[in-house]
Amino acid sequence: MESSTGNVQAMSGRAYVTLLSGESYLSGVIVLHRSLKAADALYPLYCLLSSTVPEDIRMTLEHEGVRCIRLESSAVDKAVNDDSEAFSHWNNTFDKLFVWGLTQFEKIVFLDSDMLIVRNIDSLFDKPPFSAVSADSSYPGNEGWAGGLNSGLMVISPDETMREELFGAIVPVVSGARARGLSVGDQDVVKYVLKDWGARPELHLDEGYNLFADHLSYYVRHLGYTFGEGDKPIYVVHFIGKNKPWMKKSPRQFLWYLRMCVSNPYYALACRKLKSYLKA
Repeated sequence: MESSTGNVQAMSGRAYVTLLSGESYLSGVIVLHRSLKAADALYPLYCLLSSTVPEDIRMTLEHEGVRCIRLESSAVDKAVNDDSEAFSHWNNTFDKLFVWGLTQFEKIVFLDSDMLIVRNIDSLFDKPPFSAVSADSSYPGNEGWAGGLNSGLMVISPDETMREELFGAIVPVVSGARARGLSVGDQDVVKYVLKDWGARPELHLDEGYNLFADHLSYYVRHLGYTFGEGDKPIYVVHFIGKNKPWMKKSPRQFLWYLRMCVSNPYYALACRKLKSYLKA
């Protein structure tokens, strides 16, 4: 891996890190960076660039103030999920596993590039490694997700031994998923290695740190989460799914978006906030 901001080995301390694996997520990284700044984050954002990301994208991010580290190879040799599948956008997420190899950093808070920071999350750096959220597990019908790690936000202490263990798990995880006809991503690899995560409550962050945009209104209206002051603050909104708010939409996707905004007004509120950062 190489850094476009100088000798990567010279960097140390704490950092937020995200991954950009394709041009379509550039706006997401910009939103993430600007929302971190708006929340007065103390630590810089670094962006891992997959090997296929064009150089002009790196230059755009550098101009934005995002520090970039380009990956020299991919974690997997070819597409794991078929392009026609709803989860084909998971193919490049395996590059997230390179984060454990960033041993020039003492502590990392990894954030997916489709996240909106609502308030300061610097306190996460004081949490133990592998702290994460069992995201959306309180939504009706998702009770089975309780105790399951979501890799969209993770506290990481880089460690080369752990990186090797995670990379060594890719083949058995992918092979097992294919045998069952399932889609697969980096999260499955992390969960495979951390089999006991669900039984370690000290690693479980509140759902407000990784709150799915699709169900925002339920969490606000029924579970007491809030964008303002309260006992259950929303820290991070996660725009899951293949089509993001900043992307161009087909007529069918636009209709879904309109219906979501009507039925889930807090989703519409989060989208407006996200888009305001792209106008800045």
